[in-house]
Amino acid sequence: MPAERYFLEEELSLHARKILKDAEFHHLAHVMRTRKGEQVELVNGKGTLACASVQDILKDQAILIIEDIQTSHPPRPQAQLILAQALPKPDRLAFILEKGTELGVDEFWLFPGHLSGKKEFFPHQMERARALTIAAMKQCGRLDLPALIMKPALDKWDSLGGRAFFGDLDPQAPLFSQAWKSAAPLPPFIFFTGPESGWSQEEIALLKEKGAQGVKLHTNILRTDTASIAALSLMQHWLMEEGGLSP
Repeated sequence: MPAERYFLEEELSLHARKILKDAEFHHLAHVMRTRKGEQVELVNGKGTLACASVQDILKDQAILIIEDIQTSHPPRPQAQLILAQALPKPDRLAFILEKGTELGVDEFWLFPGHLSGKKEFFPHQMERARALTIAAMKQCGRLDLPALIMKPALDKWDSLGGRAFFGDLDPQAPLFSQAWKSAAPLPPFIFFTGPESGWSQEEIALLKEKGAQGVKLHTNILRTDTASIAALSLMQHWLMEEGGLSP
């Protein structure tokens, strides 16, 4: 993993002149103390990695010239791995977003659960959530930025449009591995996780009605962040085994 990788939400092309501002500039100039003439990497969250040299560092911006496009590939044509997360407490959500990004989530669907402690997600919270996914994307070396989508409560949803599972405490629920083996092979694959207090009976009925299958992740009751990361780890591993995702 490179020591200096920065996010610039623009098209990156060979010999282009780019300007780094705000938080990314602060990190470059004041945290990493990068100097004129040094090289850094740029990612745009759309599958492109560029190597750039620092041409100048001004008071509030750095001027970069792209010298090489090392890797460029189109984004996946559709989301393959989706985490549908009922809103938990902010610290748990931060952990889920960070680790979920590392584990290759294409989209995070956030929605208020019946038993969620918080029902709203304000614009500044969405900005913070996006910053967390950007930082995790840079840290783990992936080149595509997962989407953050705020959705209404489950009773307002239409069809899911994919093969969906949810963590189920029912003793009769099958192991996730068993349910996965019988799943349709085409993406997207969606995993639903409830908030700290779990699902309401109405939500369980809604999930089943919409085609989601309840599965058992462990013999113990898992916290919401543990459940999300366990499910994503398994799904990513199975998809890699089947050739559906790149490592």
